[in-house]
Amino acid sequence: MHEEHRMIVHHAKECVSCGMCVSVCIRRNFEFEDGLVRLRGDAGDNCLGCGHCLAVCPEEGALSLTEYGHDKPEPRADLPDDDAVLHLIRSRRSIRFYQDAGPSRVQIAKLLEAGRYAPTGHNSQDFGFVVVYGRERVRALGECALKFYRRLIRLSDNPFGRWIIRLAAGRGTFETFMKMAPRLKRHLAIFDETGRIDMVWDAPCLVFVYGPDKPDSAVNAILAGHTVMIQAHAMGLGTCILGLLKAGLDHAGRGVKRSGVEIPAGHKLHLIMSLGVPRADIKFHKIPPRREPRVQFLGDIP
Repeated sequence: MHEEHRMIVHHAKECVSCGMCVSVCIRRNFEFEDGLVRLRGDAGDNCLGCGHCLAVCPEEGALSLTEYGHDKPEPRADLPDDDAVLHLIRSRRSIRFYQDAGPSRVQIAKLLEAGRYAPTGHNSQDFGFVVVYGRERVRALGECALKFYRRLIRLSDNPFGRWIIRLAAGRGTFETFMKMAPRLKRHLAIFDETGRIDMVWDAPCLVFVYGPDKPDSAVNAILAGHTVMIQAHAMGLGTCILGLLKAGLDHAGRGVKRSGVEIPAGHKLHLIMSLGVPRADIKFHKIPPRREPRVQFLGDIP
């Protein structure tokens, strides 16, 4: 006998009614009835699919989550040393110089496996990935963004053009653009002189992270991207956030579509990173300093 709802299945035969699921479920989907653990009748509508109940359950096969199939949960291994994790985070660098060979399909699959375990609000898991592989495709996207920025810079070279940009973009975006204009001009000059697109750093691969066009979904997507970046560093791969490329592609829809990148309707591109194998001749031997954190402490900390 088992009770099945839209999200969760409780296999009563395997359940020993230890009550761990009752204790851990924040939606109170489990309850005791005559000394036995039962699923509440509205569990399917309440369940987040977070898997906490399954993770704390000591029995094999007592619970399963229908949305993710009926794969068995993996046993949790010992956690790495906390100092080793801190060192991994502190030693990560933004990598802008890559070897010719890109990451393998197996490596990319492992990165995305890490990304899908990033935390999301209400366990929405509402982000998606686009992997753009090959320098020609990467370069085409860089050229698309540069083309947009060239038009914008030309428009900003006269007062009337600046007025149009400010009217269309709003004061805040306009002021940000004017601060970035010298940097954009340098990118355009480098491209004109050398053909190099520093906006994509000649990367063999890009990873796009997108999600619904909502602030909380943007946070989810960025957390997923950061998780991919930390995993990449642990695997000896390099990444770099490409903010200028993203901003350019946000306004260059036709060029993006021609490249084959498809973002679902109602969704937005939240982050782009380059991905590749760092050049072997560039080694980072030290961890540079950072500013002290801005912290406000409330309460007595022992």
